[in-house]
Amino acid sequence: MKQLQYQILSTFIVIFTLFSLSFSFFLHSVLSEDARNHQRTQLTEQAKLMADFLNELPMLDNEQKTESFLANLSKDSKTRLTLISTTGQVLYDSSMDKEQIENHLDREEVQDVLKGKPYSISERKSETTLELQFYVAVPVVSNTNEITAVLRLAQPEKELAKIGQQIPRVLFLFILLALGAASIVTYFLAKKIAKPVQEVMFVTKELANKNYAVRFSGRGYGELAELGSTVNELAVSLEDQMQEIKQNDKQLHELINHLVIGVMLLDHQRSVQMVNPAMERILRTGADALIGKPYVEVIKSYGLSHLIEKTYRKKTTQNDEIYFYYPEDTIVDANIVPLIEREPNDLRLIVLLYDITEIRRLEKVRTDFVANASHELRTPVTALKGFTETLLDGAMKDPEVLQQFLDIMLKESRRLDSLVNDILELSRAEQKQVPLEVETVSLEQTVNSAVQLVRQKADQKKITINMVIDPLMLQTDPDRLKQVLANLLHNAVAYTQEKGEVVVRAYQEDQMATIQVKDNGIGIPEDEQDRIFERFYRVDKARSRYSGGTGLGLSIVRYLVENLNGTIFVESKLGLGTVFTVKLPIRF
Repeated sequence: MKQLQYQILSTFIVIFTLFSLSFSFFLHSVLSEDARNHQRTQLTEQAKLMADFLNELPMLDNEQKTESFLANLSKDSKTRLTLISTTGQVLYDSSMDKEQIENHLDREEVQDVLKGKPYSISERKSETTLELQFYVAVPVVSNTNEITAVLRLAQPEKELAKIGQQIPRVLFLFILLALGAASIVTYFLAKKIAKPVQEVMFVTKELANKNYAVRFSGRGYGELAELGSTVNELAVSLEDQMQEIKQNDKQLHELINHLVIGVMLLDHQRSVQMVNPAMERILRTGADALIGKPYVEVIKSYGLSHLIEKTYRKKTTQNDEIYFYYPEDTIVDANIVPLIEREPNDLRLIVLLYDITEIRRLEKVRTDFVANASHELRTPVTALKGFTETLLDGAMKDPEVLQQFLDIMLKESRRLDSLVNDILELSRAEQKQVPLEVETVSLEQTVNSAVQLVRQKADQKKITINMVIDPLMLQTDPDRLKQVLANLLHNAVAYTQEKGEVVVRAYQEDQMATIQVKDNGIGIPEDEQDRIFERFYRVDKARSRYSGGTGLGLSIVRYLVENLNGTIFVESKLGLGTVFTVKLPIRF
């Protein structure tokens, strides 16, 4: 900022010097001319005064007295005094011997006076002294007003010029003093001006460096004070805008990070600039391995790569359903949105991927459910229809056949009723419309109640049911828990060979109650275990022969456990048996 001070100071000095020189030149000319005129006027007045003395003293007839008198007059004067007769003879000269001086009748000033002028002035080179002289001539008159002589004063031009020569020195000295004083004043004024300007520059640089908390706190005057206030207003505005931008960025960041839709930003060079956690999950790759890489290296789908390239080419939004086969089978709804910048070639894309794998799976489950439900319902309905038509055709007249058909029809109607009830129960459980009555219950009593429901069927197959129950109390709905356990025990007994064993264990693990139902029955193939909770799903026909249920039991169990805030999973070995594990919170 000192540079600004020196610029102001140097500019002032240059302007002041130029102005001073111009003014001095003009003033020197005026003063020199005025001084010369003043000197000439003084010389003229002096000549007139001397002439008046001579007029009052009639001593021109006495040559000696006249010379003595004139000598006294010229003694204290630096001028040359010459007394000239009317004939041009030099009667007296203060600088030279009058005998050596030629006749002066032809001198201009003498001629003017003799012709009647009150005084005459001339300037020329003296033929006697060979110097440039300034002459003033006045008449010396008698009492009768006749010109008796001419008094002439002469002064060398250089004497007149001495005053003019002193003027530049005086002016130069004055200019130096004025320049020095003005420079000092200007320096402090420039410093006073530069300090707030320096602070304003500091504030603006800090604002440029994104330090929006800085403020102008210096003292300024006039426009500088207004400039400082304006800069502070700018700083406040920028700080508010930056806070708003940061808040919006934070909100946008949180929004993008919590979207279930995968988001990826590609630049004009087709490199990944940003991904959100949902996109990382879909691509099964972390952000560090994605950002900065070309999209063709990180996207393992030809369909998606083709769709992105098509968007780059056409610069329009593209949409399609894309299948990923690696690293896992995944179905996504892909939307590619172009972001066209000011520059035509600066095209960026937003890749939006919505994982619809589960939706497609549920759609398939729903389709399968409709098909399976129709099939399951068709069997008893067809049986009822067939037996009814047979009876109507005359079979009812045979009492033995009638009784047999009626027994079958009752059995099928009961199966149909059970199937419809299970479908309704599953629908309520799936939509969490099952009313829950939570209370503190004894887990041991609930397990015993569930075991009693399958005891008769187990005894028929000579299956042993063992219980290892820790004394636990938990908050849950006892009826729904009993329904879950009864269903699992029914399956365990149904799929276990005669003289098999079923074990029920219950114990506390952290804040969870763990219940296990284990059998040594036929088991479930490993590749089928993920699907056993699906509606109407059966592993194979052999297993179907062992089951007398509707095929909806485990689906109902899964949704009931979820309604109780618990989890259920299965472990099984084909031919060795199955273990169902239910985990419920101690406190609901």
